[in-house]
Amino acid sequence: MDRGLALSRQALRVAMTALCMLPVAACVEGYPTEDVEQIDPARMSQQKLLAALNALGKEPQLGKRWRYALHADCELQVSARDGDTAQRRVVLEGAQVTVRSLDGVSEIRLVPKAGGEAQAVTVLETRMWSDTIRARSLLTHLEARCGNPVLPGA
Repeated sequence: MDRGLALSRQALRVAMTALCMLPVAACVEGYPTEDVEQIDPARMSQQKLLAALNALGKEPQLGKRWRYALHADCELQVSARDGDTAQRRVVLEGAQVTVRSLDGVSEIRLVPKAGGEAQAVTVLETRMWSDTIRARSLLTHLEARCGNPVLPGA
């Protein structure tokens, strides 16, 4: 009887070990094997920053399609489309990037140096914190390139 009990305990251990290994085995295929390319806005030109901003603006989770164009005197044109298209322009040089949140939606806004809050332009709306951080970084670096669109040493 002791031998039967020992065998059933051993069988139980083997079964539990095998059961515990299933989730680990399932994860082998679930993780990417290559690193995702990281963007470094500090090393990007105005054109690359604008392209990255446009790529962010067409993400499906946003609900609207956001487009950006850079005009003379570092004026950013922002177009938002969700049926109708609304366009606004804001001078980037000296503008402050702010975030305003309401009901789980963050509005990333540019407040121009001249005009203040009354002339603020919403440049993106998102529910994702990562979109907010990426947009703030891209806009901050885009504004920093005003007056010097080419990177030093580039």
